[in-house]
Amino acid sequence: MNGPRLTRLMQNISLQQRLASLVGHLAEINGPNMGLEPGRLQRVLKSQFIVVKGELFVPASLESIRVFDVKPPKRTIHVGVRTTFSTGGAFSRIRLVRIGTDFIELLAKDKNHSRILLPLNKVEGIYQVK
Repeated sequence: MNGPRLTRLMQNISLQQRLASLVGHLAEINGPNMGLEPGRLQRVLKSQFIVVKGELFVPASLESIRVFDVKPPKRTIHVGVRTTFSTGGAFSRIRLVRIGTDFIELLAKDKNHSRILLPLNKVEGIYQVK
């Protein structure tokens, strides 16, 4: 992958910090054996938890968090992402928005301007797509 292009998307922001900036947005929690309907991201706690629909979640343990109605990003890079969980090829051709200290942020392929936040412990690799 073209390292210099990728480094432009690196930011010194944690998953908890990014989620704190998205409080109030509709969020969909995705994890093994979870099929939850989207709910409002109500709070981000300092103790590594978030509150969605009155329930506590540990973001770093989830497969992904999809957040809806986020402003379009200024820049993205076309990539493929390999994950520790099965995606059915959903991330084989997607746009990378940012790389944080412990997560990556992807632009979802929908008209709702949603973002997909993946904890780094769920990411095996990122590769360039043309």
